[in-house]
Amino acid sequence: MELRATKERLQTTTEELESSNEELKSGNEELSSMNEELQSANEELETSKEELQSINEELQTVNLELNARVEELSRANSDIANLLESTQIATVFLDHNLAVKSFTPAAKDVFRLVESDTGRPITHVRARFSSDTVQEDAEKVLRTLSTIERQVESNYNDARYIMRMLPYRTVENVIAGVVITFVDVTRITAAEERIAELTRDLRDRLDSLETLLDLVPAGILITDDSRGHIRINRFGARLLGEVRGETALSAIAAPLRIFVGGRELERQDQPLQATARTGEPISGFEGEILRADGGRFAALIATTPLVAENGTVRGAIAAILDISERKRHEAQQQVLLHELQHRVKNIITTISALATRMMAGQRDLAQFGEAFLGRLEGMARTHDLLTRGSWQGAGLEETIANMLRPYLSSDGNNIRMEGPDFALESGTATTLGMVFYELATNAAKYGALSTRGGHIDIRWRFEQVDDQDGVSLVWEESGGPAVKADAAEGFGTMFVRRSVEYEISGHVKLELRPTGVHCVIEFPLRRNVRRGDRG
Repeated sequence: MELRATKERLQTTTEELESSNEELKSGNEELSSMNEELQSANEELETSKEELQSINEELQTVNLELNARVEELSRANSDIANLLESTQIATVFLDHNLAVKSFTPAAKDVFRLVESDTGRPITHVRARFSSDTVQEDAEKVLRTLSTIERQVESNYNDARYIMRMLPYRTVENVIAGVVITFVDVTRITAAEERIAELTRDLRDRLDSLETLLDLVPAGILITDDSRGHIRINRFGARLLGEVRGETALSAIAAPLRIFVGGRELERQDQPLQATARTGEPISGFEGEILRADGGRFAALIATTPLVAENGTVRGAIAAILDISERKRHEAQQQVLLHELQHRVKNIITTISALATRMMAGQRDLAQFGEAFLGRLEGMARTHDLLTRGSWQGAGLEETIANMLRPYLSSDGNNIRMEGPDFALESGTATTLGMVFYELATNAAKYGALSTRGGHIDIRWRFEQVDDQDGVSLVWEESGGPAVKADAAEGFGTMFVRRSVEYEISGHVKLELRPTGVHCVIEFPLRRNVRRGDRG
């Protein structure tokens, strides 16, 4: 029994041993698996350690970069602060609620700001300039995202600023408020006002110069550039026959052509170019200038150089005077001088002949002297009339009136003249002047001018005389003493007849009517009437 029990215990023990062995095997396998897992975990830890070291290194690199960025940002802030300080631009930063976020020191000159004003609404800060629209403008900038700019004037120190409002944008382009800047333009404004004043003064001077250039009766030419361009005033353009420019000075239409002694000057030898090249003024230069229409006129030219601030010659200015009239007058004076010499000789001859005729049969020396001096006075009046017209002739009506003026009544009704007026040649005017002197003297002594109620009618017209164009003049007296038809012909009548016949190739028909003298004088136009006045 005991053996059986022992055997059973032994079998049980054996089974338990086998079971324990199996469990040991199973445990050993589990330990082996755990060992492998631990090895795998250890490897992962090693890998994680390496990754942590790499991350640590990256973090150190990032930290260094961040430190560099912080330093750059600090420098940038310092640069901005120094920039704002150096430019003295007053700047105020407002948040979205228009409260003061920050401001530059220069802003204290525009607003009454202190450091504790940060966070206060801008409307609670008193401005140092006259403007009640700061809040309204700031709200408009936030609403429309536009920029507002206007000029304001300080009531604190009379400074002037350009106030500019614009949206405050973050780097993400988010509108976070308003930036107000004030740029001091006091000096610039004063300079602009001074420039405007100088500009007005310069414009007035230019207007005065242009007016002077328009008024001065001379052509003004100016060259003041390296290309030799020439400008000319309106009077000068008219002298050259060019179209008048709209401005006081305009570019010359064609190159100036100057002739001296029939030879054309080269362009570089002309006075304006010569002065611009040498810097030497020229005065009293005379020549002929060709007009645009091909005609020429005599010109007197004077030039002077234009000198720059550094003393170099930058151009020249020339004044041109048209002396054609002066040249004609000089030539005319020469002709008049020769003619005067000729006329003096003729006058002496005429006086001699007149004296000879009057002395023939004249016994009363006093009567001769009175008559002779009267005729000389009449001749002098005619010569005076011709002298006023530079001996270019005289009008018929003026010649008659000149002789009859001493006999004209106070009301002027005793002498009537009627007929076309035209200019006589100087010789014809002298002859007819003496003829009318004789007729007037005779009428004053014996005819219509010797009584209060006497009249003289003088009429003339153009008509044929000896088959050619001529003038017929009638002298008719009335209201005077009765005239004897058989009265003898005196010296005056003979003088009238011979003067008309021999000196102007005319005819005289004189009738002694009971009512007074009736005299008809006819003479041809040729050689007696100036060509432009012939009918």
